Amino acid sequence: MLTHSRVVAPDALFLVGRAEKLPFSAGAFDLIAAAGALNYVDVDLFLPEAVRVLAPGGVLIIYDFSAGRHAREGHQLDEWFATFARRYPAPPGYELDVKGLAYRRSGLRLEAYAELEIAVPMTLGTYLPYVLSETRVESAISRGVPEMEIRAWCQSTLASVFGDASRDVLFAAYVAYVSRDGRT
Repeated sequence: MLTHSRVVAPDALFLVGRAEKLPFSAGAFDLIAAAGALNYVDVDLFLPEAVRVLAPGGVLIIYDFSAGRHAREGHQLDEWFATFARRYPAPPGYELDVKGLAYRRSGLRLEAYAELEIAVPMTLGTYLPYVLSETRVESAISRGVPEMEIRAWCQSTLASVFGDASRDVLFAAYVAYVSRDGRT
């Protein structure tokens, strides 16, 4: 993201920091957005840190998309993704139950939670780079599986799923609206 920051948002200020120790003063923000990020942090350390940098009454928005593992038509992509998931499992501890986090303990309150589904038209040429960006692939590469081997397997097995056609790939998503308790 930082590589493209000057092009995407030339007037914005970008800082690098850890979610568990944010480089900002107490009460600095009315809004924090965590987009597909909490799977990668120590949530028990992040939540109190979010409270620290949120102004009283501030809001934490947490949202993410699941993997695109289903297509609107047929079950071929479901079956392919199940095989992909067995072959390249998610790293341990990656799953996150946003509704079950210990918000209260940190001075936060889950105010609202919504699930939705978004259809994205994709072809083999667009789905392949997407699926190669999955955390499962990154984990496999870190375990020593060559990236070209993963790419070749995905490309050859996805060819029968997509052919030359476009499919509506369904992405389940959620949005959680979490407020800072004004009493903390």
